[in-house]
Amino acid sequence: MEKILIPTDFSDNAWNAVSYALKLFKDSECTFYLLHVLPPTLGSRETMASEVTDEMLSRAKVTATEKLEKWAEKMISSENKGKHKTEILTKFDLFTDAVDDIVSEKKIDMVVMGSRGAGGIKGFFLGSSTSNLIGHVKCPILAVPKDLEFEPVDEIGFAVDYEFAYDKKGLEPVFRIAEKFSSDIRFYHVMEKKDEWNGEKEKIREGIKKAFKGFNASFYLLTDVPLDVATRLFVESREIDLLCMAAEKRNFLDHLLGKSPVKNISYHSTTPLLVLHKDTLR
Repeated sequence: MEKILIPTDFSDNAWNAVSYALKLFKDSECTFYLLHVLPPTLGSRETMASEVTDEMLSRAKVTATEKLEKWAEKMISSENKGKHKTEILTKFDLFTDAVDDIVSEKKIDMVVMGSRGAGGIKGFFLGSSTSNLIGHVKCPILAVPKDLEFEPVDEIGFAVDYEFAYDKKGLEPVFRIAEKFSSDIRFYHVMEKKDEWNGEKEKIREGIKKAFKGFNASFYLLTDVPLDVATRLFVESREIDLLCMAAEKRNFLDHLLGKSPVKNISYHSTTPLLVLHKDTLR
């Protein structure tokens, strides 16, 4: 039974992420946790009369719960009934802290959310909520681009940097998706001029090959091309259906995209992004 957390702000983009997740896990037994996070200030009793605060808190929670219940009912169809279950959650907290708590409490396997919700910044691929979550939560995060329609995951692109040996257990989210769709997996590494291929990197690549034994995996080395350009060209030329990267706290994909945060990169605006926390891959 896979446990999938879907935070929602009730925007169209958030529902699109729900729809994508339902199709991605169509043939899997899953529990989908729908979470709406309410501002923690609503629960504060320090600056207003307690009766007013209680009324505000109660009204906000009831409204959110009603919306979550409607979404939960809409998610369960005759096609997935029996395989898919839903649970609704509301929480007064900071968004990243709320998600982190639920991930730990429910032992979540993956967080799925829209790449830009109602509060998203125009022109950015990732909204502030999604980008803040990456690196903060030690759980795979799948960001679904706005208006993206689901297509089978025939090709997975995986950006590797060969800085460390990849632990097989940490790669399980990729294994599960690849097994569902018999996906081809295309590993690529961008070699900067200052870098040199060496025995240690070769050893790490051989370890990845061993971990993905039985899958149709291939490896690419891209040279003399900026990181963002290389990724855009690779994703477009290979028609990648899912792009995988690694991140860690205080190192927001710097090793893959220089010092530019992912939310400023728009080349993969039509490709879902699966981010694995670096600590789970070591």
